[in-house]
Amino acid sequence: MKRDTWNGHRVIMHLDMDAFFAAIEQAIHPALKGKAVIVGGMSESRGVVSTCSYEARNYGVHSAMPMKQAFKLCPDAVYIDSPGDKYAYVSLEILNILHSYSPAVEQVSIDEAFADLTGIHERYGGLEPVARSIKKEIYDNFGLTASIGIAPNRFVAKMASSSLKPDGLVIVPPDKVKQFLWVRPVDHLWGVGPKSKVALNKVGITTIGDLAKTPITKLKAMFGVMGEALQRMANGDGGDEVRLSHEESDTKSMGHEHTFARDTNDADMVLGLLLYLSDRVSRRLRLHGYVGRSVTLKIRKSDFQLVTRATTLSIYIDTEREIYKAAKELLIQNRFLAQPLRLIGVNVSHLKKSGNELSSELDIGYDPLSRCRTIDKVLDQLRDRHGEEAIFFAGSQMF
Repeated sequence: MKRDTWNGHRVIMHLDMDAFFAAIEQAIHPALKGKAVIVGGMSESRGVVSTCSYEARNYGVHSAMPMKQAFKLCPDAVYIDSPGDKYAYVSLEILNILHSYSPAVEQVSIDEAFADLTGIHERYGGLEPVARSIKKEIYDNFGLTASIGIAPNRFVAKMASSSLKPDGLVIVPPDKVKQFLWVRPVDHLWGVGPKSKVALNKVGITTIGDLAKTPITKLKAMFGVMGEALQRMANGDGGDEVRLSHEESDTKSMGHEHTFARDTNDADMVLGLLLYLSDRVSRRLRLHGYVGRSVTLKIRKSDFQLVTRATTLSIYIDTEREIYKAAKELLIQNRFLAQPLRLIGVNVSHLKKSGNELSSELDIGYDPLSRCRTIDKVLDQLRDRHGEEAIFFAGSQMF
């Protein structure tokens, strides 16, 4: 058989489990299939939604939504407050399935992972057969569906996996990247938020293709150096590195942690402290001139069990907003608020000296090269003059 090198490009797969926690509950309890299922606590809980079934999403419920708000939108849903051990177990078993196909697997959250399939797919007769084999093995073992995107880089693979959920399979070869991207609304671009969309739409940029074809001088006038990053992404440029599971991201890291006076799972208290710790870490990074790509959340449960979860971002960061955003996602996805906590910590690793880094959410007014970095600079100046405890963010609701 002629070797298929995909024209020299790497073959990156992004696997995203569909409504992971809720789907596990529906698989365990068949009576829940077809019903709105919300995982994260009882309806009167002060916690937040970890995951909800697609039936619940039809009512507007989504992850990280306060449980009280979810109850208002969908009062007849089945609310489940269950220990996260079974979800972590299934996640590890799915990773084992991926490892049986590729040695290069990188878990980015409890329900998603990247895998490098370069050359491997040839053994299975092509990309579609290997992807369907993985999906079938997951379904046969756990009764769960997964959406898979395959592309020459991480960014396009992730967009592909989310473009046909649930139970989707989208393959975007190198010569079809622009065709895949350009017809989509501009806010489908990974990192373009609501404010960016409004600004782009006002000047006639409604699709990713419009953005790709816009003169760079115009984008720079609107977004500064971020304009270049937006156009690169619109043209499908992105990293193709999948870190091997046994590799450490970096020996250098910076972090802060705190032990509660009393064990607690009060969402407001935990999220407020998480924001504080993220701010402390971001301050240290800037003081030493570093940015990092990996965010690790560390928690100690009330039974003294120590657990860490990490995520690797597509870009380097040093702002409290981006650190908090990543750490909060780890907290919610792993259902750490389901039981009282004794300790919580935030760590940033995979460091390098800072330069012109970009936020993962390139939204006007919220990117680290404009408002966030401006705010950070002011905060740093105040703390340099008046001490580290001189000023803080009012609360996690700001983010």
